[in-house]
Amino acid sequence: MDDMRLPFRPPYAAPDPEKCETMKDVRAGVDEIDRMLVTLIARRQGYMDAAARIKPSRSVVRDEARIQQVLDNVKAEAGRRGLSWSIAEPVWREMMERCIAHEFDVWDKTRT
Repeated sequence: MDDMRLPFRPPYAAPDPEKCETMKDVRAGVDEIDRMLVTLIARRQGYMDAAARIKPSRSVVRDEARIQQVLDNVKAEAGRRGLSWSIAEPVWREMMERCIAHEFDVWDKTRT
């Protein structure tokens, strides 16, 4: 796996995908990535909490222009990293919808 384009190399314990020899190796890699993703998504959620705190009105929680900007950014990065857009797009769209719903919840709870 080429992480040379990353500003750092994550400390992977599992073998790189091309070095996997057994399903145990594959599953160890998937489980490791899932743990990393949970950490990253939790951090992303923290930014939604911050957005809910910062945005002045409920009407600006959903921002269609920003949604498109995020998708454009992800599509470009997916292309650079070799991530299939048919995987990335629905994942990001769903994550953004869930994050927006979370942001609405937080916005409402902090204003009532």
